Amino acid sequence: MKYLLSIIGVLIYSSTFAQILNVDREIGGDTTKKNVTGSLLGTFSSDKLRGNLIDLSTKSEIDKYFKNNYILIAQLNNDVTILKKEILQNEGYFHLRLRDNDKRKYSIESYLQYQWNGTLGMEYRNVIGSNFRIKMFDKENKDLYYGIGIFHENERWNYNAVEGARVNEKKYRSIYRLNNYIKYAYKLNESIDFTFLTYIQMPINKYFSNVRWYLESNAQFKITNNLSFILHWDHTLDNYRVVPISNFYYSTSIGFQISF
Repeated sequence: MKYLLSIIGVLIYSSTFAQILNVDREIGGDTTKKNVTGSLLGTFSSDKLRGNLIDLSTKSEIDKYFKNNYILIAQLNNDVTILKKEILQNEGYFHLRLRDNDKRKYSIESYLQYQWNGTLGMEYRNVIGSNFRIKMFDKENKDLYYGIGIFHENERWNYNAVEGARVNEKKYRSIYRLNNYIKYAYKLNESIDFTFLTYIQMPINKYFSNVRWYLESNAQFKITNNLSFILHWDHTLDNYRVVPISNFYYSTSIGFQISF
């Protein structure tokens, strides 16, 4: 017997082993009059026909707006899948970012992130960096932003996802990367909003041409002031892996978002 219990809202979610990089999309509009906004998503599902399969997914975000037109964005995402007490998947990240609230032509943004992906073998990835952010244009129904900066990336991996390898073997890497991103948003009407975000990141060493490309797209369909239907897609193409695993992963999700 298969059943689904919703913890917060209702979410239909499916994903592969995506690597989340740094993100640049906050919930809540720029015209909000609240000092703090947030959203919560979560699901719990169990399938006894597949051997007591348990899947738990949580997503949350809190945004703090300051009087100087800066915003502090905090995000937490975690997905865990368990089969017969064995963890099949455990991935997620915590991200903290301070940036301009889309008011200035030029601004500096800073961020830090802690990330893990047990399925891929990423035990952790620590990221800290800053970008120079440029508002290309910001009109009533669309905007375009460009950012360039540098961040430091510290990683530890094992060989869980490498066939025939010694799983207990560890590999470390600590490097700087050049970061470029473009964010474009288009508001079709009061109920439909599209956002696209792409990153191009290069290691600052002799492997500079081995780029990491991350693309994220979101379609938000507003149902009420506090409830939206969300379509999400992201993928990562990384030609400079720490361990020899596939260089392409993607994630897709369909669900409902509750905002407050």
